[in-house]
Amino acid sequence: MYSYAVKVAVIGAGAAAFGVLAGVRRWGPPGAEVSLFDIGKELGPTPPRVESHGFDRVAVKGIYRQLRPGHRLAFPPPKSHFGETLAKLEVEDRRRLWKSEHRGGLTNIWGGGMFPFTDRELAGWPIGADDLDPYYEHVAETVGVCGERDRLSDYFRRDYVNRPPLQTSPVIHKLIDTANATRLPGGHDYDIAGGASRLALETRPGRANSCTYLGECMLGCPRGAIWSAAAELDRLQRSITYVRGRVLAFDGRHLRIDSEERVGPFDRIFVAAGCIGSTEIVMRSLGIDEGPRLLDNTVMSFPILYSGSVPDTGGESGYFSLCNASLAGIPRDPAGSFAQVSIYPSFDHLWRYYTPAPMWSLLSRAWRFGRWRLLLGRVFLAGASNRSFSFHLRAGETLSIQPDAEPDVRAAAGSFMRSLRAAMNHNGFHLPPVPPGGHATSSHYASTFPYGSQVVPDRSGRVAPGIYLADASTFVTAPSISPTFTIMANACRTAREAMAD
Repeated sequence: MYSYAVKVAVIGAGAAAFGVLAGVRRWGPPGAEVSLFDIGKELGPTPPRVESHGFDRVAVKGIYRQLRPGHRLAFPPPKSHFGETLAKLEVEDRRRLWKSEHRGGLTNIWGGGMFPFTDRELAGWPIGADDLDPYYEHVAETVGVCGERDRLSDYFRRDYVNRPPLQTSPVIHKLIDTANATRLPGGHDYDIAGGASRLALETRPGRANSCTYLGECMLGCPRGAIWSAAAELDRLQRSITYVRGRVLAFDGRHLRIDSEERVGPFDRIFVAAGCIGSTEIVMRSLGIDEGPRLLDNTVMSFPILYSGSVPDTGGESGYFSLCNASLAGIPRDPAGSFAQVSIYPSFDHLWRYYTPAPMWSLLSRAWRFGRWRLLLGRVFLAGASNRSFSFHLRAGETLSIQPDAEPDVRAAAGSFMRSLRAAMNHNGFHLPPVPPGGHATSSHYASTFPYGSQVVPDRSGRVAPGIYLADASTFVTAPSISPTFTIMANACRTAREAMAD
């Protein structure tokens, strides 16, 4: 039991920082004094809340005028917060990795995926699904998870659903049923199961920020229906102290920030600045010039054609431009890696970004007619398919990131797509026999200082006395499932155990 006010420092303002705060508030000592260190960049204001599709007429043209000049013909087109995109870090092969410097981190532009890791994903970790269960539950109570019990529930032992499922087109429901109706014969490496998206999305009717299916999710949600750490941290402003500035390193129980000022001492310091940001801080603090390797999923996109009937759903009803359904690629080899597919409609953002503004009014009806006839699949592959990047600290201060040799994913992708086509090419759906197109990065960054390494020897995340690493940099592996739910839950666990230590 503490006999004084415990001083806690949290570095970061994204998903991991939220998880730490959730753990400290729930299980930490009463009266703990929490300081949150944030670079301090603010995203632009959110447009007024709207109740109808008038948002498209009022705001969208200006957002595209703002987006196009800075990104040109980038593919896929950038997701934004009302025209403002997040920062990226240059890599030496001209690839760019997300490194958000805004409050909320990457949750400002994420897709909201909220599947937990199972014991398959946690194989080789010093923690299992039972260890994380109470923290998944606690995070889900705050964030909310939409979905329903379905075939995906056979794989995910618990899915923490506490909100109604996403409303979407009958075509999506037919696609899910098609995937689930097919039992693949021997000779296939995967079984395919489909189900509703599990998203951090407000789907309860009547709520101030409930989703009204505007379909402009790629530009920014004017209702704030998709959960963001920024909104959660804003609600905590009165109970924590914000310190603006870039944390460069920890020094004992003190922090060194960009003004060269030393702040502290603190009883507990949680480094939760995201995998890239936290890795840089730990390297500089411990005098590590090189060695950490970042893992990132291979992500590939492919088209799904649909030639069946499209029921009239009443105009734009059910149009949601993020993940409308999830397909699970469950490997038949017990040592194999789970693959996950997100299914999207042919969303306006994809076409409008590349269409000259004067032509949009002429072509928009054609694109919308094909919304449910051309679906977009995005598959995430992990394990041996993960790409990697090596970190170097030049002169002890300047971070340099270099790509390692790209893994040859042709065999793994071919094996998975073969099973997926066999399961899906029925009932009017057709996956063309073309290789899926690769993306430069998935933003599922992890594993620079994994549990069991010299820097982080055990599950506590402790890197020095009183200092704990609390984000995806500690992950032993980088599974294909969106890591954000697990980042929050594991940060919550780290905080609880560190405060009780």
